[in-house]
Amino acid sequence: MRLMLSRRNHLVDALWDEWGLCPAEGKDVRAECMGMLAGLLPTFKTNRLRVVRRLMRLWRQSPWYPELDIADIVSFPEREQGRRGSVLISLPSSFQETVGRFASDLAHDLAERGHEPMEKLPSVFWSWLRGLWGSCGGLYLPKSGYYLVFRVGFSSVAGPMRSILSRTELRWRGRVFHGAQEMFLRDQESIVTFLCNLGLPSSSLKMEDRAIMRSLRDQANRVSNCDTANIRRALRVAEEQTRLAARVSQEGLLPLLPPALRQLAEVRLANPEASLSELGKKLTPPIQKSTVKYRWARLNDYVSKKKKECCRFEAEDI
Repeated sequence: MRLMLSRRNHLVDALWDEWGLCPAEGKDVRAECMGMLAGLLPTFKTNRLRVVRRLMRLWRQSPWYPELDIADIVSFPEREQGRRGSVLISLPSSFQETVGRFASDLAHDLAERGHEPMEKLPSVFWSWLRGLWGSCGGLYLPKSGYYLVFRVGFSSVAGPMRSILSRTELRWRGRVFHGAQEMFLRDQESIVTFLCNLGLPSSSLKMEDRAIMRSLRDQANRVSNCDTANIRRALRVAEEQTRLAARVSQEGLLPLLPPALRQLAEVRLANPEASLSELGKKLTPPIQKSTVKYRWARLNDYVSKKKKECCRFEAEDI
């Protein structure tokens, strides 16, 4: 169990490492910065230090630097008891409107492009999603299944997020969770495609490898469970047949049986753990498994009939 948790954590850690080092330039820098800030609205406060580190690095390439330097307005509020420490970015209040307007402009631009597929659109859409997912999204790998989620609490961002994600042609589902809008993927193939489009190919490949290993493990478990069930069933049947053959022998019914049934009972007594197929091969002449089952049914009926006759004779004597 500890090993499985370690592997899951390793994959998620590797994913965030790749996200933090993902290259960006030109308009993509501005879009990703706006995406990260959109996920931090309305307070620009987060406990994800990796987001702050990437934002500070990209900010130096943005059009707002050096007039406004993120490094100068980052603070660490007093940590609340029982909670992780957070980082506060003291951006001007007007920046809320700037971030929200950027998201709305993206959604409007996307709508004007008609039904053009997402992969043919400018990379700024994916850059904005990469930033947004970094600040308010996550990837979770439980024992079974996969879960990639966006959780946005600001209404002016939730709408554009839904519009853009719906154009990716992936299997997104949505819900309201604790007042926040959630959009999530639950199937591995869609998650791998999405991560690759975000510019995280290494994590996509690792997740595919993990999915293959999980599939092989599940298949091996199914085969093992099936084999175990078949063995238990065969042993149970052999035990029942051995008891029946022993009762026939103890009650002196063995000589009265037809030759085929008598041979079947004798071979079973000599091979109490043999399967039906093995039992059929030991008969003379050898017979198929289906024929063995048919003869055992006849033997069981024969013994039941004899038992009823004995009960009737005893009743008549009384």
